[in-house]
Amino acid sequence: MPDKLTTYVQLAEDTTRAIMHSHETWTAFLSTAARMYKYAYNDQLMIHAQRPAATACAPYEVWNQKMSRYVRRGSKGIALLDSSGDTVALHYVFDVADTGTTRRSPPMNLWQMERHHTLPIMDALQSTYDTAPAGGLERQVEQIALRLSDLYWQEHRVDILGIVDGSFMEGYDELAVGSCFRQAAGISITYTLLERCGFEPAGWFDKDDFQAIHDFSTPDSVYALGAAVSDMSREVLRNI
Repeated sequence: MPDKLTTYVQLAEDTTRAIMHSHETWTAFLSTAARMYKYAYNDQLMIHAQRPAATACAPYEVWNQKMSRYVRRGSKGIALLDSSGDTVALHYVFDVADTGTTRRSPPMNLWQMERHHTLPIMDALQSTYDTAPAGGLERQVEQIALRLSDLYWQEHRVDILGIVDGSFMEGYDELAVGSCFRQAAGISITYTLLERCGFEPAGWFDKDDFQAIHDFSTPDSVYALGAAVSDMSREVLRNI
């Protein structure tokens, strides 16, 4: 019988393959990642694999000591793979749905973008990213996503070119790999940002918009794309 670590490592591998099966499975992952934007890609992947509907996750100690909330008896933690040490280890987080309040619990309010926030956010994004607000926040977010994807490619080009072997990008020249990465990352970041801001992006895109993601067909290439989308989305959402 496999031990827990082996089981969860296998779960991560299986989920990596599953999320790239179609644009529906990929955007389902992006919806989880949007809510979990403060977490790194690997943690987002594990949360999606075990609790895709989770809304706010934290370790037991944070719920108990910082938030003065208790984790309900019998709640099952969400296992995350911690590779920060010499060996991979497990640590656990719990969703807010697994917790209850005490008299000392502070309010638990997850931010939501309301209509009256739109103009201040657009002004702030224009100042930070030098993007014109013409076309509304949705178009501005798309501009930012494409710009960040281009910058990420320029900064990480060598690393990304190093993970194409075995993927559908194998045999592409550098120009084609760069184009594929920017398209896949740009559309994925846009989707993530719109999702977290409450725009329900599922109705905005179709499968053809996500065509480029299918070239990321190996675990290494999926990780490269997922980590890029996670890092760049987190940056913008923290600004918002």
